Amino acid sequence: TRHTLLNYCSYVQWVPGSDVVVAQNRGNLCVWYSVESPDRVTNFPIKGEVEDIERSKGRTEVIVDEGINTVSYALDESLIEFNSLLEDRDYDAAVEVLEPLELTPETEAMWHELRNAAVEDRKLVVAQRCSAALGDVAKAQFLGGINADAKAAAAAEGGGDGLEHFAVKARLAMMAKQWKVAEGLLLENGQTEACIQMYREIHRLDQAVAVAESKQHENVDTLRREHLDWLKQTGQEEAAGGVKERE
Repeated sequence: TRHTLLNYCSYVQWVPGSDVVVAQNRGNLCVWYSVESPDRVTNFPIKGEVEDIERSKGRTEVIVDEGINTVSYALDESLIEFNSLLEDRDYDAAVEVLEPLELTPETEAMWHELRNAAVEDRKLVVAQRCSAALGDVAKAQFLGGINADAKAAAAAEGGGDGLEHFAVKARLAMMAKQWKVAEGLLLENGQTEACIQMYREIHRLDQAVAVAESKQHENVDTLRREHLDWLKQTGQEEAAGGVKERE
């Protein structure tokens, strides 16, 4: 997806050797430490024109020509370093860069970016640490549960990382809201009860009933009543009537 980062742009350039973008909009110097979050931008008011970006010996400066004087604006080297580490998939080092920093819009965007990359690469301990840093307790706990399942599977299998176990793959699918993928994994492995519980937790009682019916589950009548009651309680009278007719 394309995003317009800035209008009235007189200067734009990548910081050398990084994914950080520097641009000028009239009297503002704009820096995107994470282009994955275009709305998270650091602004510096300036009184001139950006001339260049200089990077050497662990320091990055934007050079601004103010007419009489030339002024330099130092960028946050730790945030620039983060991008290089993420590109190298050095997730533990990226965590170490972010952990001492205050949670600002820029660092929050980076924690999200790191978590997404870690989940995609199945580095789930890192993803859990990111969730904790963001204050996302529910996701941190959910990832903790996946990590526990993976450890148990690895122990049972006598080695490996346990990430190929169906329970781990099913939970990862749930986290990505790929409910049908999770359903398939659970039902293929005889976990009808877990599948029904998954749908109950996300208030998809129609799907819970469908699974129970397909597997001739002993509590199918109870689930049907629960679904009907929930539709009535949430003001979905027409849908409730449709369910009654099908019964």
